[in-house]
Parts: sequence; C-alpha cells; structure tokens
Amino acid sequence: MNSILLFIVIVILGFLAAFSDTSLGMGYSLLTPILMLIGYQAIVVVPILLLAQMCIGFTGTIFHHLYGNIDLSSKEKDVKITILFSLTGMTGMLIAVIVAINVPAIVLSIYIGAILFAAGILMMVKLKFEFTWAKLYVLSALGAFNKAMSGGGYGPITTSGQIMSDRKVKKSIAVTSFSEAFLSGFGFLLYFIFNNFQLVEVQLMIIMVISGVIATPLGALLAKKLNKKRARIVIGFASISLGIITVIRLFIVL
Repeated sequence: MNSILLFIVIVILGFLAAFSDTSLGMGYSLLTPILMLIGYQAIVVVPILLLAQMCIGFTGTIFHHLYGNIDLSSKEKDVKITILFSLTGMTGMLIAVIVAINVPAIVLSIYIGAILFAAGILMMVKLKFEFTWAKLYVLSALGAFNKAMSGGGYGPITTSGQIMSDRKVKKSIAVTSFSEAFLSGFGFLLYFIFNNFQLVEVQLMIIMVISGVIATPLGALLAKKLNKKRARIVIGFASISLGIITVIRLFIVL
C-alpha cells in the first residue's frame, strides 16, 4: 500500500475507533486485528493502542465533564465508581496474565466473544438489576480480565453492566472511558517493564494518539445526546457485533 494512502487510512481508523469508544464506551479494540491485517505485529500494536487509549480516555473524560456527562467532584458516585473500576480492574488484569499462560487463545476468544454477545442480548431485551457495589466489583474484574486476555471486552461489559443497573447512559459511558484510561496506562506500564519499548513504532504511536484525541469532543457530545432507549439498542447491537468479531478475528489473523 502507498505510504500516503496508508497514513490516511490509519488516521481515519484511529479517529473512527476513538469516536466509537468515547461515544459508546466500546469499539477501540477492533483496531488490533485491523492493524495486524495491514501488516503490523501484535507486539507492536498492543502497547501503542494502550497508550493511545489512555490519552483518549483522559481527554474524553475532560469533555464528558464539560458536557455534563460525568461529575468529577470527589464526593460524587461517578468518581467512586471510577476508582473502584480502576483498582479492581488492575487485579483482574494481573489474574488474566496468569491464566493466559495456561489457556489456549482460541478458548479465550470464544469465551470473551460469548460474554460480549450475551451482554448485548441482555441489553436489547432491557434486562435490569439492582445497583450494588458488589456487582460493580464483578463487572470491573470481568471487563479488565477480558481486556488483558484479548485487548478488548472491557467497554462492552462495564458500559452494558452499568446501564442494566439503571445508571444513566451518558454516565455509564463516561465512567467506562475514565476508568479504562487508568487501566490502559497500567497495561502500557506493564509492557514497558517486560519489553522495554524495543518494538514501539514512534510514527504509528503519534498518529494513533493525535487522531484519537481529536475525535474525543465529538464522541462525548454524541454520548450526551443519546437517549436511553436508543442507546440500549445501539450499545446492545455493538456489543453483539464485537462478540462475533472477537471470535472471527482469531481465524482471520491466523
């Protein structure tokens, strides 16, 4: 592929993925198999996307706050849930690293795909459950476990779970974006510790960060405009689609 055309394609992909992630709380992980199909190695793609998602998450949180999607005052539930998701998520990621050593990749892909598919179905049939902190602990750990295992699956689980617990759509999306920024930074730090940035491509990293950050104000604005009924359908469909793609992409990459 021509270098200029490749640059344009990657910029567009980075923008669209960040827009989806900021507006719906999911979708950025789809860049992993797409960039691998273009020709990048997973060991190059994953840390770059983690860094980009950290920047996108923090920038998106600023706009979510400015648009009133989330309240960042220290006493608000939004901040408490973000802290819970971040700390519990780190534990889930560490457990996932241990499990990944002993479980075949195809089994993990099928498991995560099934989880996302089920979450989407439950969203679309309007299932609800009572809000409890214990349930949020489980959501956070499960989402982070999925993210560490496959590079995705955090957003659909945590966003869908919050909405099903009757949290407002825009708050659910914003909290997911904020907490995922911390977890992405944590994952990037782990990569630094174990791989020392030996294979990081600086040019790709700059493109992904800048194109993603530019998309965040538009994504946060869409999150503000989504009504609950429409959002459940859109997010449910997105989760189902990501579940199917999670299983299929393993075979495409292979």
